[in-house]
Amino acid sequence: MKKYILLLLGLVVATLSQAAENRVFVLTTAGDVNPALAERVRAHLEENSGAAVRLAPPIPMEPGQNLDAIGRAAAKTLGENDHSIIVLARPTNEQPQGVCLPSERFGVLNIIKLEAGVDAAKLERRAGQEGLRVMSMLLDMAPCPFPLCVLVGYEKTEDLDHMSSNFCPPCLDRFTRLARKAGIRLIEATSIFPAEPAAAPAAEPGAEPVVAEPAVLPAGAPAAAE
Repeated sequence: MKKYILLLLGLVVATLSQAAENRVFVLTTAGDVNPALAERVRAHLEENSGAAVRLAPPIPMEPGQNLDAIGRAAAKTLGENDHSIIVLARPTNEQPQGVCLPSERFGVLNIIKLEAGVDAAKLERRAGQEGLRVMSMLLDMAPCPFPLCVLVGYEKTEDLDHMSSNFCPPCLDRFTRLARKAGIRLIEATSIFPAEPAAAPAAEPGAEPVVAEPAVLPAGAPAAAE
């Protein structure tokens, strides 16, 4: 009887653990923002953070609404499995480049500021950089002093064009640990390193050793250096 109780408890713990790691970041838009841009930014955030990011339908935006109000309206749309929300907004009045309130689970980026003086490709890159910075702030991460990290401090929007588009290894490690602690679903990344070649099976005792035949180069091919 005790054995079945322990088995049942194990299944319950496993189920709860799986549910606790099923939260996601949400990306949405407000105002006149290209849906294709939003999808490309979502893919960048997911690829470079390793955390699941879902694209939500645009949220209504009132004329003259400031970034804080846009963010609070977006936060009200969060579902049970949503950790926090990032909004790509095009406000109708003068607003700062962005705002992030981790305690209220939102961050808002002003596309008008990010697109000033650049083409679509650079806008996408800037939005991806700022999106990663907002995601890190939503997990209470601090800025990074390493110049080759997206979390390094900067002064002008133009500085983004000379900065990294992703985390440095220590910041990525910290982001991953904090995301896992927050119950966020992590995307399994494909290794950039080639797999180790499989070891040849050991020869059976008494069997003749197998001698590999030399490779034959096609006619006219250069011979390998000695």
